[in-house]
Amino acid sequence: MTQESVAEASGLDRSYIGGIERGERNPALDAMLRLAAALRVSPASLFEGLGNVSDAAGVDGVTAAVAEDGLVIRFRYDQYDAEYRLPGATLTEFNQVRNVLREGLSSGGRRADVVTGAFLSAVRFWPQANPSDLWTFLINRVYCDRSNHPAANARLNLEQSWKRTGGWALERVLIAHYAGFLAQNGLTLKASSTAEKAQLLGNINDARIIPDKADILITYPRNGVEQLLGVVHVKASIAERRTDDVPMSQALIEAGYVSVFWTMDAKSFPSEQPINQGEFGGVGASEISDKRRDFEEHGHFSACFSYNRNTIPTPDGRRTPARIVGCDFTNPDDRFSQFLLEAWHRHPR
Repeated sequence: MTQESVAEASGLDRSYIGGIERGERNPALDAMLRLAAALRVSPASLFEGLGNVSDAAGVDGVTAAVAEDGLVIRFRYDQYDAEYRLPGATLTEFNQVRNVLREGLSSGGRRADVVTGAFLSAVRFWPQANPSDLWTFLINRVYCDRSNHPAANARLNLEQSWKRTGGWALERVLIAHYAGFLAQNGLTLKASSTAEKAQLLGNINDARIIPDKADILITYPRNGVEQLLGVVHVKASIAERRTDDVPMSQALIEAGYVSVFWTMDAKSFPSEQPINQGEFGGVGASEISDKRRDFEEHGHFSACFSYNRNTIPTPDGRRTPARIVGCDFTNPDDRFSQFLLEAWHRHPR
């Protein structure tokens, strides 16, 4: 039957039928009954087999199947039935990560906090995995799987919701992973209110400074007064930076402050086995992208820290105004935190 004929027989919209076929719609009971009548089958037959799948988790949008070396995560990526392999993972671990998100959303938790908890659970379970892959091919996909949301979110545009929620969640991920270690060493990471950002950035008399666009503030105490060390610009990818981040970053650096770019460098193209290659490209003379030049040639930021293991870091020995550095979430005492501490020790006091 065509979508049009099913729509006509069921009284449902054709685009809604298409959404169900693509796994983008989670139909309500009334819609299921209409579909069963239109297809001339019993409502129960629409659920046949779903309770007998012993090696897969999830029935709508994202599934995890057991493989010889771990799990295969399957999801729809545009027109492809895509898969992401997660070596060393178990189905129990996958269910726990998914349930952190599902139960958090069902209980009315703030979406960004729920996503943060799910991602931190994932990197704790699978430290061997590429963090950017976990963010892109697991947490993103599980969040956009409508079956993991309560009925109250039925009309929510999940792709748009993810763009906002994911951005806020990344800021919380950074703070959750690093704030404790840095606090022990005298620095504070803060996702401040707009008013507090304006106060701490207020002594920089430059129109390029937009307090609301400063994602995370780095501060330290001096004589009982909180002082600004700089700003961390937090992005899932690096495509957004050219509008506000570069001008503000240049103003911060010129005024003597630290301006760090912190990113998942998430970039892939639809395919059956997508590769999250990132956006920086290679390091050879003919491979250097404009995005890499922003750091290694122009020094628009103090440094870039990428959590995508496919990102090629700035080669050792290459003299550049700013470097691209690879990190992960295995230990907060890493090159990111050491960079901030060294910058603080050099900062005029």
